Amino acid sequence: MTDFSHHTSDTFNSDFSTALYNSTSSSTNSQHFHKNFEIIAVCKGELYCSVGDRKYTLSEGQAIFICPFQLHGFSLGTASEIRRITFHEHLILTVYRSLENRVPKNPVFYLSPDLFEFTMTRLSAFWGNESVALSRITPYETRVQIKGILYLLCGEFLQSTELTELNRSSKIAIAVVEYISKNFQKNISLSEVAKQQGYNTQYISRVFNSTMGSSFKKMLNQFRLEYAYAMLQDTDLSISHICFESGFQSIRSFNQECKNAFGKTPKELRQSRINSI
Repeated sequence: MTDFSHHTSDTFNSDFSTALYNSTSSSTNSQHFHKNFEIIAVCKGELYCSVGDRKYTLSEGQAIFICPFQLHGFSLGTASEIRRITFHEHLILTVYRSLENRVPKNPVFYLSPDLFEFTMTRLSAFWGNESVALSRITPYETRVQIKGILYLLCGEFLQSTELTELNRSSKIAIAVVEYISKNFQKNISLSEVAKQQGYNTQYISRVFNSTMGSSFKKMLNQFRLEYAYAMLQDTDLSISHICFESGFQSIRSFNQECKNAFGKTPKELRQSRINSI
């Protein structure tokens, strides 16, 4: 079963989010991806993180930089704590342009003690230990300070790593995911994407499956489910409205996909939210 609870909001609604995780309250985060950049810093203990098919072990004072649409997940060691930050490209435009079509050879880097302490102190000063997901950081003064922190973090990361060009398969797969992210609410097909990219449908399907570890249909439904989940949690719109707004073609398919992913129907998901209030 896929766990969407930790990343739904920053996928669709936020240009910035941050949260503290510890090994007693939340020790795992299932494989997922999103449109934002992400930095996870280890405050104490150990973090076990996977990015694609590579696995990393981080200790206190280290951080990992994850690019948009990279499949990743993590788990925490005993008595561990991490700070997770996700942010939209427009908060780090200069860095984003230097990373276009490139990825780090090694995403793990050390934070200098002064920067580590400064980052944790400032984020705690703004939001304490609460989890936040912001569609826009306000007031303006706070936004400027957060952008400054992100640039400092990215600067430390870029100084310690080497960037490499994405291979052709990765470029194709990311182009497909970006197309899905912009059009998942419509009735789209892989053949449309293949035509747009100038590739044979069978070829692009094979490349996408091997690179992303998922089929086009499964990825498309994941985007739709994450969007629907957010609306079920955050709005009182009817389930039928959410179904079609999310891109599903029928209530039956919406119910089935929710059951497969969450173990609950859309109605049951909404009732769980109501019961928790």
